[in-house]
This record gives sequence, C-alpha cells and structure tokens, in this order.
Amino acid sequence: MDEIKLWRAHTARDVQSLDTVAQLAQLETELQLEDILTAHPELLETGLQLVGRQTPAGGGWLDLLGVDGDGRLVIYELKRGTLGRDVVTQALDYASALAEMDLDALAEHIAARSGQGGVQPIADFAQWYEGQFSDLQSLMPPRMVLVGLGIDETALRIARFINEGPHDIEVVTFYGFRDGEGTLLARQLPVRRDEPAASHSRVAGTSIDERRRRLDEHLDTCGLRQRFEAVRDALREQMPTGVFEDARRYGVSLQLTVRSPSGASGPSRYFGVFADYPSEGVVQISLGSITEKQHAADYERLASLVPLSDWPHGGKAIVIESDDRWERIKPHICEFAAAVYKGWQTYRNTPLSFSE
Repeated sequence: MDEIKLWRAHTARDVQSLDTVAQLAQLETELQLEDILTAHPELLETGLQLVGRQTPAGGGWLDLLGVDGDGRLVIYELKRGTLGRDVVTQALDYASALAEMDLDALAEHIAARSGQGGVQPIADFAQWYEGQFSDLQSLMPPRMVLVGLGIDETALRIARFINEGPHDIEVVTFYGFRDGEGTLLARQLPVRRDEPAASHSRVAGTSIDERRRRLDEHLDTCGLRQRFEAVRDALREQMPTGVFEDARRYGVSLQLTVRSPSGASGPSRYFGVFADYPSEGVVQISLGSITEKQHAADYERLASLVPLSDWPHGGKAIVIESDDRWERIKPHICEFAAAVYKGWQTYRNTPLSFSE
C-alpha cells in the first residue's frame, strides 16, 4: 500500500477530498512509534497508565508495562516491523515470569525500575496502586498486547488461539502516513478481547460492590465520612449527567467520557476525592491532568483563589483539613467544577489532539 485516499464527511452532502497521503517507510514509523506511545498511552487504550519501560522480566526486557482502567497489569511487547511468532513467545515468557512473583515483590520490582524512558516515577507502587484501585491481587492475571507494523499469519493464528482460552492476548498494529510536515497514524485491532477472562472476573476485590464495601469500611475507620461525602456530593452536583463515580480503596474517582486522539471513547478522571490518603486526618481533592490541559483559564483562576498542593501520583490537589476550611473554599471549588463540566459538554465528542 503506497498511498491512501481520504475524505472528510461533515454531512451526506458536505464531503471534502483530502490530499493523497503517502505511506511512510517502515523504518521511519518504527523510530517514532515507541516514543509516541510512551508519551501518549491513550493511543493503546483509554485509561492506561504506564508504569515501566524496558522492565526486566523472565529472559529479557519487556518494552512497556502498564495498568489498565480496571487495575490490571498489561504487558506491551513492541516489534520494530511485522509481528512474528517469536514476539508471542516473548510476551508469554514475560507474563508468566511476572505472574509467578510474590505480589509485594512485584510491587517493589516495578517501583525500583520506574521513571525510566519517559515513564512517570513511582516511589511506592503498592501505595500508588491501592490508592487508585484495591488490593494488589487485582493486578493479576496480566494481559498481553503485541504491538507492531503488521502481523504475519502464523503469529495471528497463535494469538487468536490463545485469546480463545483463559489468557488475554491482543494485537495492535499501526501504519504511518505523511501528511504535509506531520504524520498520520492508523491503528488496527486484528485480535482483541471484548470480555475479561473468567479467571480475572473472580479475583477478590475487583467488583464494584466489593470496592464500595472496602471504601465504606475505610471511611468508618478514619472518621471522615461526613466531610468526604460533603465534598464528593458538592462536586457531583456540578456535574448532573454523564459523570461516573469509580470507588477506590481510599476514595472515589469522578470521571467523564472523552475521545482519545485515535477517536476511541473512554472515561477520563476529572476529580478524585480521597479521605485519610495520602495524609492522615484530611480530605483531598485531586485534580485530573485533563482539567489543567483542557480548562487552563479556569484552572489558573482556581489556583489564584485556593492553594494547590502536589499530588503524589502527578498533578495537584486541594487539602481540606477541617469542615470550616471546606465551607470557605467550597464556592470556588463548585465554580470551577461547573465551568469544567460546561466546557466538557462542548468538546466531549471531539477527539483530543496530542497537544491537549
């Protein structure tokens, strides 16, 4: 395939022809792909958080290691070229090696090698994970994803066979095209799993009801339920429709659906409300990075009115030490949340660009 013809269709009658774009040489796409995926993991899947790059496992070094939106460990094996049967074997080697590790040892293994190659450093992986999801057991079993610039028939057959069983292995292929001075990336998913493996669905602590039960226990233990619920409810009132509340061990993540640069829809965290985490005796509102990137003017106004602290997992947070403080800053928080929600309604169906 040397070139591809594209059209942009606004309506059935309004169709515009775009310039023919030439396919990039394979080598040029290879050199760009891993750096692009590291900087923009949403191109692989919505909600993915990378936690490692070139992490040792089994008999080699796995390319990218991530945690998906459900808290499950994902191994990404990238091939600079067409995927062959050897890359399937590599992914199985890495997955089996990590699955055999003690969970505490696995957490230390990931933390000790984080922060390399443009991936955000995580000093305490267990604390980071349990603050967002639940027990480390929810990491298992790991998923495997093969990423390349095409796949041969043998590797495709093996991947499909494995994917029909209890283990999750998926395939993502990319193609690069020249568009003026920029690059267009086309993504295909020749092997994917729409339903989670049965073995993962039985893992303790992954159900919504179980996560909410553990959060309730935590709120009763720390004695911050009233303040936590007041903050959470105030934020939710400013986002009357479309908001999804995902219970975590120490709080909740308030998410709204957006489109990634690839056009895929998925939830993005706008606000998190946490009690007694990571600091004791306080409720904190963590601000999702999308609130700063997509709502810069409103974000700057909030920062001028309410002091922002560093959040240990990236971004900023608002510390609420007492009920009196909450009453003082509540109008500013609600004003910001309402502005964010109003802005979201204007762009929620438009894919966000790399710069955003």
